Amino acid sequence: MVVNINRVIHKVAYGSFLLGVASGVSMTALIFISTLMRYLGGRPLRFSDELAGLLFLSLTFLCLPHVLNQGRHIRIEILINLVPLGIAKVMDFIGVITLLTFCSIFAYESWNFMNFSFSLNSRTDISGILLWPWMAIMPLSMVLCMLVQITHGLKQPAADATLTEDVI
Repeated sequence: MVVNINRVIHKVAYGSFLLGVASGVSMTALIFISTLMRYLGGRPLRFSDELAGLLFLSLTFLCLPHVLNQGRHIRIEILINLVPLGIAKVMDFIGVITLLTFCSIFAYESWNFMNFSFSLNSRTDISGILLWPWMAIMPLSMVLCMLVQITHGLKQPAADATLTEDVI
């Protein structure tokens, strides 16, 4: 049962990642088309800046859970490599608790902000795009990040060693 739930969480995180990638591709295409229209036609798409910003928000937040699940997020490993294994495990635990705390607070606050936006029927200035559905991505992403972390237990997901590249 637990294995099935974990598998569903990982598949949802991957599906979220694919939607985020689609948002990035859409954002790039939108900016490219708008730029062409500006220089070739004299008039860009009037809604392109607002929609590009919303697509960037989608790209960022939808990709977070999968990146966390794969252990490919930014971390400061130099400190962990310098300390003994016992202290490294404590530092890893503190990192997990910090992540869960941050995600909880961020999800709570962004959910309240989204509800406020919903109650005002908030829209973008130029094109009138409804904002609350885009804002809902933030708390949902944070909840999914918490679920991903819980599936990995009290240690951070390790990056796949075959994908790791030395930067030095």
